[in-house]
Amino acid sequence: MNISDSLSRLLVVVSLAVALPGVLHAEEDHSHHHHGGGVPPMDAEGKRLESYGQPHDMTPEMREGLRKKVALYRGMTDRELDMNMNAMGPDYEWYVSDAKLRGDTGVLILSHGVGENSDRLMKQSLQPLAARRPTAIGFGMSMMDSAHLQAAVDDLVARGAKRIVLFDQGTTTEYNTLTRHWKYIFGLHDEPSYLTVPRVKAPGVQFVWAGHFNDSPMITDMLYDNVKSASRKPGNETVIIVGHGPEDLEDNGPDLKIIQAHADRIRAKGQFADVKIINLQDDAIVPVRESNVRKLRSWVQQANKAGRDVIVVAIAAASFGVQQHIKTDLKGLKYTFAEQGLSEHPKFVQWVESTIDQTLVAAPAKPKPPAPKS
Repeated sequence: MNISDSLSRLLVVVSLAVALPGVLHAEEDHSHHHHGGGVPPMDAEGKRLESYGQPHDMTPEMREGLRKKVALYRGMTDRELDMNMNAMGPDYEWYVSDAKLRGDTGVLILSHGVGENSDRLMKQSLQPLAARRPTAIGFGMSMMDSAHLQAAVDDLVARGAKRIVLFDQGTTTEYNTLTRHWKYIFGLHDEPSYLTVPRVKAPGVQFVWAGHFNDSPMITDMLYDNVKSASRKPGNETVIIVGHGPEDLEDNGPDLKIIQAHADRIRAKGQFADVKIINLQDDAIVPVRESNVRKLRSWVQQANKAGRDVIVVAIAAASFGVQQHIKTDLKGLKYTFAEQGLSEHPKFVQWVESTIDQTLVAAPAKPKPPAPKS
């Protein structure tokens, strides 16, 4: 590898560092990996967090396991790996409900996490739900740590939860390594995608899986509203919906097939010149991601050459996450960015609540076992 290639790879590491899920694997169970050992006490805001700037500790065994597991990391030096991991946000719990609220059904939101400002917007958007049911958020990719998720479950159980809805807001569909890793932690999938962290223990508690944007018409409505907020002459505008996307090629196809419905519905309104959708595959190996970026840029350039304006909208719950990467990828091109995260939309919590209600109807509470005969 020459100096130019090495510098280019380092720039890729920096640009991906915030959003890249810590795809980490270890041959041994390293138990709960939490900074400082154990779970921090809950603060006045409901957070169990030591510091947003707390670094992740990497051992040689972890680095080796990481390189075996993820193609993107195989060409990285130890320094590049450490820099990548330490650029990621912390794994932590943010309890949303009033601590006095009790209920037999709790909600645990699983979120990728971006940073303090975006995470706070997410927490604020869930207040109406949190007033109805005990609700907590698990922020972070859980690649080296499941202690924050165990703590969230413990907090919900302490407030009466006998079943807990696990709501995945970190990915668009089930076709994602992060989803499979979270499912592993809760005993709903056989293998971890990253580090072999401890599974959550909650005897007698029923876990119910929900979430994902999928092809929900309510998600389409929110995307449409975000586009309209940036639109000036819709008949002369090309709309491009951009998603973070899964890292694996075999996941990207099924994921795109599902979320294509959002582009189709907005196109069917007949208001815009064209509507397209693409996944960056922000965590994929460099050639795959670069191919998607070239395609995205070419769409913008082709629309400009045809005399059309371009509106780009992110399909992401969080704000300030993948949006920052999209800005970098489209640098130098002419377009308007409707960059707000879906969690900022007033319909977001309505979508969350309706999805949870539908999930609970489809998965009724398990009956209690009969009392032993005396």
